[in-house]
Amino acid sequence: MDLAESLASLRSILHSFISSVDKLPITQQGCPLRIRTKHFFSAEFIIPKERDCTDLHATLIQLKPDSYEKLYCFLYQAPNYLEKIWDPFLLATEYIRMGVPNHDWKVEDSNSNFDMCDTYPPLIYVPTSTTKSMVIGSSKFRSRGRLPVLTYLHPNGASITRCSQPLSGFSARCLEDEQLLQCILKTNSQSNTMYIIDTRPRINAVANRAAGKGYENEGYYSNMQFKFCPIENIHTMRGSLQKLLDVCEMKNPSMNQYLNALDNSSWLQHIKAVIDAAIFITRAIEIEKKNVLIHCSDGWDRTAQCCSLSSLLLCPYYRSIHGFRMLIEKEWLSFGHKFSDRCGHIRTNDNKEQSPVFLQFIEAVWQLSQIYPTAFEFNERFLISLHDHSHSCQYGNFIGNCEKDRLDLGIKERTYSYWNYILQNVNDFKNPLFRPQSSYASEVLLPIIYPQTLKFWLNMYHRFNSGVLPKETIPNTLTHLVDHTIALSDHARLLEKRIRELRLTLENGITTATSNEDIHELQENHNIISFIEHDSGLSENELNQTTVESIQPKLTKFLQPLSSSSDVESGISSDYSPNNKLFTSSFTLQHQSSSEINDMPTLERISFELNSIALDWCSYHAPFHCSCSLPFDSAQRKYNCWRCGENFCMRCIEHGIRLPGLYSNNLVPVCKTCVRSIKLSPLFIDYTMSNKSNYRNQTEIKSSTLVIDQKQPMEFSINGISYQKEEVRGERSIRREQYCCDQYVDIALK
Repeated sequence: MDLAESLASLRSILHSFISSVDKLPITQQGCPLRIRTKHFFSAEFIIPKERDCTDLHATLIQLKPDSYEKLYCFLYQAPNYLEKIWDPFLLATEYIRMGVPNHDWKVEDSNSNFDMCDTYPPLIYVPTSTTKSMVIGSSKFRSRGRLPVLTYLHPNGASITRCSQPLSGFSARCLEDEQLLQCILKTNSQSNTMYIIDTRPRINAVANRAAGKGYENEGYYSNMQFKFCPIENIHTMRGSLQKLLDVCEMKNPSMNQYLNALDNSSWLQHIKAVIDAAIFITRAIEIEKKNVLIHCSDGWDRTAQCCSLSSLLLCPYYRSIHGFRMLIEKEWLSFGHKFSDRCGHIRTNDNKEQSPVFLQFIEAVWQLSQIYPTAFEFNERFLISLHDHSHSCQYGNFIGNCEKDRLDLGIKERTYSYWNYILQNVNDFKNPLFRPQSSYASEVLLPIIYPQTLKFWLNMYHRFNSGVLPKETIPNTLTHLVDHTIALSDHARLLEKRIRELRLTLENGITTATSNEDIHELQENHNIISFIEHDSGLSENELNQTTVESIQPKLTKFLQPLSSSSDVESGISSDYSPNNKLFTSSFTLQHQSSSEINDMPTLERISFELNSIALDWCSYHAPFHCSCSLPFDSAQRKYNCWRCGENFCMRCIEHGIRLPGLYSNNLVPVCKTCVRSIKLSPLFIDYTMSNKSNYRNQTEIKSSTLVIDQKQPMEFSINGISYQKEEVRGERSIRREQYCCDQYVDIALK
């Protein structure tokens, strides 16, 4: 591509996404400059002068921040709908959900100031039978002070604990560490043995013994079963990903060339190794009912992968959007995955420390979602977004290498939260195939992984190559159909309501009430089909009693043709005035108030409502670019404007618009062009003012009927740490559990 096209393509790419800038050998056209990004975009610039190419190369290299304070998250100004509010994640609430603390497990506060282990959270969970000396002694015997602690407790009593490798060398031992593992074993009454799983290849673990580290000596740890689950180290994974990206950049390869290069990258073999380890742990917990202790070298890469994946297979809660967020917060953030080092956030990071550890976890989850498409609430777009924003530095969640780093940087006070962004756009990340009532969504998943089971993730690694990607995926098509059906159904309800109102007006215009019984009957009819009612659709009796033939003469007599002006038909008229409104009814019944008469819609308003909703929507697979020239890729959702039906990207859509043609009065996506057009209409101003008035009335009614039937404050303490819990139940059946420091968790009651 030429320079102009390249600049247009790169204009919207964050600089924090750039992974490498390389000068290529000079050609006859000029000096090539290749830029690769962390979300797998690659572009080459042909710059005529070598000096200009050298200057641009040096500038792009120097633009990478050299300290945390210069990261994008500290400068980012979010849209108005996204507030700088962090929904607090309190680790204690997740353990309370699992039933901890209990008679087997307790809270240990020895690390409250990060003195014992600066990469662990302040509160850790250990067996109740452990002593302070065991905890401190084990911490000194484990690499980086990462002693064995609880990370997941299954309902059957089996547990997953995590730690780092012991500093055992060839013969060293630690009695406190051995005693701590025996205490973990005794927490499970259903088994006399437990697994110690080392996620490294055995040869790597043996080699570490020469450096004074290694793995547990089987002679010192009784009743333990040792198992090696060979997952390669970060350097092997980094090289494997680079080979995979080279495959993706091949130009016109033959079938043999492509398949051989993909096989030589060993990427899918590594993904399978991670999933196999998680399945083994899941079987040990669910079927054998044994405790499992997991570690690798330092316990923050392969250990995080295996702990989180096995928890995902064991617990359906973690397959929801909210539960998956809790899983990431617990296993990856609280227990200290080195995001800044592995993602290369700042220039001072050692390039050899970068590795796609989190990407492998994300892909493993995607592979499982392909096997169980109805078991996960989140979709592919959610996983791609999660990967991208771990690199983008746009939000503060993934900055730093541990929780202590984020506290020192004041992340929650100075940056926006990624989870708040997800919450505000949650419908974009929901899986339309998710079925909570399905067996897969509510039970333990134990897949059998064959080599043929795994797929190459096109939408992740080829997302910018529209020629390779499918025209449209099934989940996106389903989402499109669901949204379109909702829009049409909502519009149809309003049309049914208008038909009832017009029929009432026609009948009242011909029939004269001559008795109290007639007036009472008209009152009942009017109450059923009044403008402010909230029922939907005509009843079967009404449809049978009212035929098209009986209504048509009255409708023809009553309705006058609208002006042929397109502005009037669309409800947008520059010479609009109250005197130009079409007359709706020339009489007032005795039982009708003046406010009810004013609420009866004019033909001008009905026309405005009809033209505010698009009946036909553009298909998702038709456009490759938004009207703003932004190319669509698999990580971006295409939105249909509910007024014109065309496809737009997220930045060209506004979500806070109420269209007059909808019965529900919900906020819907509308393109910015239609927003400007519709807001020019005086009818829209009247409609907005009417909505505000109705909303105030409904709010007053709801507030007067809200009944709080329970309010039971509770207090309890864990190791001297005070907690408060307040339960309030009301009309919406929501229980809010409030814990210390004004942090809370909302749980919907069934």
